[in-house]
Amino acid sequence: MQDRVAIYCRLSKEDEGKGDRCADSESIQNQKLLLVEHAVKQGWQIHGMYADDDFSGLDKERPALNAMLAEARQGRFNIILCKNQSRFSRDMEMIERYLHNLFVQWGIRFVGVVDHVDTGMKGGKKARQISGLVNEWYCEDISENVTAALAAKKRNGQYLGHWCTYGYALHPADRHKLVVDDEAAGVVREMYRQYLSGQGVATIANGLTARGVLTPTAYKRAQGKNYRNPAERNAAHGAWAVSTVRRILRDETYLGHLIQGRERKLHYKSKKVVKVAPDEWIVVRDNHEAIIDEDAFAKVQSRLGVRSAAFGRKGEPPKAHLFAGKVRCLQCGGTMQKHHGRNGVQYLKCGLALRTGGRECTLHTLRMDALRQCVEERIQGISAAFVSEEQNEAVLRELLSAADDTAAEWRKKESALTVQRRRRAELSEGISAAYMDKACGGLTEVQFQAICRGAEAGLLQCEAAINRLEADVAELAGELEAGEQSEAIKDCLDDCALTQEMVNDFVDYIEIGERDAAGVQGVCIHWLF
Repeated sequence: MQDRVAIYCRLSKEDEGKGDRCADSESIQNQKLLLVEHAVKQGWQIHGMYADDDFSGLDKERPALNAMLAEARQGRFNIILCKNQSRFSRDMEMIERYLHNLFVQWGIRFVGVVDHVDTGMKGGKKARQISGLVNEWYCEDISENVTAALAAKKRNGQYLGHWCTYGYALHPADRHKLVVDDEAAGVVREMYRQYLSGQGVATIANGLTARGVLTPTAYKRAQGKNYRNPAERNAAHGAWAVSTVRRILRDETYLGHLIQGRERKLHYKSKKVVKVAPDEWIVVRDNHEAIIDEDAFAKVQSRLGVRSAAFGRKGEPPKAHLFAGKVRCLQCGGTMQKHHGRNGVQYLKCGLALRTGGRECTLHTLRMDALRQCVEERIQGISAAFVSEEQNEAVLRELLSAADDTAAEWRKKESALTVQRRRRAELSEGISAAYMDKACGGLTEVQFQAICRGAEAGLLQCEAAINRLEADVAELAGELEAGEQSEAIKDCLDDCALTQEMVNDFVDYIEIGERDAAGVQGVCIHWLF
């Protein structure tokens, strides 16, 4: 009976990256020609050809391979022919499973032309096992080298993702750089403004949906990109998810910081991806143009850090109150919750007392309008005291007039600091690259030492410049903060109506006490200045 042979070929990305000569010799077409010629010489009848293009030798989900194995199990042929063992698999576990176990049970003979592997010949098992180990070690080395190279690029500020954060686009001339997408960035800025004005994430999401603003997924698709986000279930219906808005409000990418390495593969042989601890993320600060300024971002994070519930009347959308996330019970430290009384009067009550029916705390009930009046009066009193003396008025005018010059100087110093930090990273990478060149024989010891001396001298200069600039930036930031507080106080005198922005600017948190025997209720305000 004539032997029937299945020819299997595989080409992977790492093969294509070895150069034109290797790519030509390893190509699917050339593998087929080699294997067909060998099968004809042996007098074997060719059952079929199976080829997987652009698949790793560790991948067990190759479609052509699995189709061939299914027919092998059915006994459609009795020989599998490959260029070499590594074309079949670089996974030692898979080599053992098939070549030395299942193929024996199915009556399949495995033949590798170039490396002379033939399971039909006795005495070659140990050689095949050693070859399998070497192939697996090769994949492991490649994986480690690629991982290290990608990490170095990330640390150098190169963006390596295929899709970028909503609000940004890939630079048309360099896909490793992010540039601001004006249309989407406008939506992001609007979200931050709305949240700081007191709106909750659900209200913001519903508003975007109602106005027909495209979700991040829909926006990418509208630009002709074949993008799919399985986590965005409502994208097909054009609805913004609360989780999407919250993620955008928490993303430091909008500060100009490049954050990568949030996930990693569990193992080089596995496709499973696991989360990485935040302290292990690769963060490059001031890497691209910011969409949100530091002050607005910090205020948003402060509000997001306090998980306050916003309740509305029946039939009305939820709306956060003026002091949302700022009011605590003086007795238990718990959050005070808003409740509606008769005639539209709003009250704040201790959440713990409400949940336990008054067993663990008392209600500490306070009218919302009374709290608002109390805070307004105290802010007005502080503001009036600040500018009551002629000397303080002069100080205020001086701070406000110098604000623009200080901001310009701060931006200049920040830019210089970014340059020095990048220079430091480049010098460090240069030392690492020189070490690798020396290890590979590309540099002599004398050349290596000369490069290191020059780089180390440059690093010392960078460190000195960085320390000096960081001190200058910190000092200028303090001056800017003083100017901003002075300007905010002046605004309070001009317009005494309490707003969400004023509460966020001035109030850290408020503690509400229980009424004493005389009916007096304590209100303790903790200020941010």
